[in-house]
Amino acid sequence: RSQILAAIVWWLFLTALGLAAFPWLYYAFPALRYRGYGLARAVGLLAWSYLAWLLSALHLLPHTRLLLWAVLIFCAVLSGWFLYKRWDVFHAFFREHWRNLLRFEIIFAVLYVGWTYVRFLNPDLWHPVSGGEKPMDLAYFNAVIKSTWFPPYDPWFAGGYLNYYHFGQVMIGTLIKLVGIAPAVAYNLVIPAWFAMTAMGAFSVTYNLYRARAEGRGVKGPLDVRRIGSRALLVGLLGALFV
Repeated sequence: RSQILAAIVWWLFLTALGLAAFPWLYYAFPALRYRGYGLARAVGLLAWSYLAWLLSALHLLPHTRLLLWAVLIFCAVLSGWFLYKRWDVFHAFFREHWRNLLRFEIIFAVLYVGWTYVRFLNPDLWHPVSGGEKPMDLAYFNAVIKSTWFPPYDPWFAGGYLNYYHFGQVMIGTLIKLVGIAPAVAYNLVIPAWFAMTAMGAFSVTYNLYRARAEGRGVKGPLDVRRIGSRALLVGLLGALFV
């Protein structure tokens, strides 16, 4: 129920999911600069929540915190084993690029903390003039979190199930269910999380597009490499800003 602690724990769990996903991204995107590191959190959240959802959607296992922890530990152990088997490759990568990866983390932190502060200033998402979908959103949100099988129950129709697109809420609801943050608090952490991950996705795409285009024209020494890197960073930030 602590809002500040919830924001910190939310950030740490998203980071843990990103670290668990990165070893696979490293080999999935060999052409990307830094191997898609900026996409790791989104991919980690998607992969983990999808596996847990699939087991419950197929009615193999109930969607409980025990299942979520089991799937998370399984993913972490699998990634740890993969990292161990290729430790020399990953150690060399992090040793060479840690400064740039730190920049990625700083950008994500600024985006996440900045928009969390906006939610603190105005935690009520109800628009003063046009209203909004907050009652429906919160009802579906809680239904997804509380359901043990999928599709989730319909909060408006007793005995029915939710005939409505809801997997985005499953992704976030899975994290809330695992961590135990009160839904009314977590509701205002969802927006900063989507905001920061969307911006990082845009940053990664535009950053890589610019570097590929610039390096395709030929690199003429270390100064040219630094110039391309600086401009790529600026282009990436502009990409995130425009999105």
